[in-house]
Amino acid sequence: MKLIDISRNIQDAPVYPGGKPPKVEQIFSMKNGDPFNASKISTGCHVGTHADATMHFVATSDVGIDKMPLKHYYGLCRVVTVPENALVSRAMLEGKIDNCQRLVIHGGGKSYLTKEAADYIVEKGVITVVTDAWSVAPLDNEIEIHQTLLGAGLAIVEQVLLDEVADGEYTLCAFPMKIAGCDGAFVRAVLVSET
Repeated sequence: MKLIDISRNIQDAPVYPGGKPPKVEQIFSMKNGDPFNASKISTGCHVGTHADATMHFVATSDVGIDKMPLKHYYGLCRVVTVPENALVSRAMLEGKIDNCQRLVIHGGGKSYLTKEAADYIVEKGVITVVTDAWSVAPLDNEIEIHQTLLGAGLAIVEQVLLDEVADGEYTLCAFPMKIAGCDGAFVRAVLVSET
């Protein structure tokens, strides 16, 4: 068994356009004579490897990250490579996601779903979409694609790191932090390989 950490270091992850980079401050330091070390972090919930809750884009939903079904974040998954710098079409996924509940999209951090691909993912019964891009959707269609996926009850995990990961079947373990009523949360995402 091999554990593959696909989480980004939060300080090094790309920041969404218009967002602020995370700030980690040491508030107690043993070097300064304090009895322990302690830090605080100031950032949004959609920085680095993170999960989106349904309420992130669905106005009628009160499903925060604490209410998302845990089964979405653990279980068999499939890593599928798509062309880099691409808008992922339905045709790019056809024949690759049959009997796939959790889909991990490897697009070099720069590929995004089209609406037709999002519709196809829902149609195929996928319950979780994981991407190495900062979002599942391009900037000019964030709302519609997020609403398609989240509105159908899917979970979304964004900004994973897949540079060393081959296509194939793995076990995904990507539980978000439990923050009541929040629209997203940080994730420590891991793929488990049996080979």
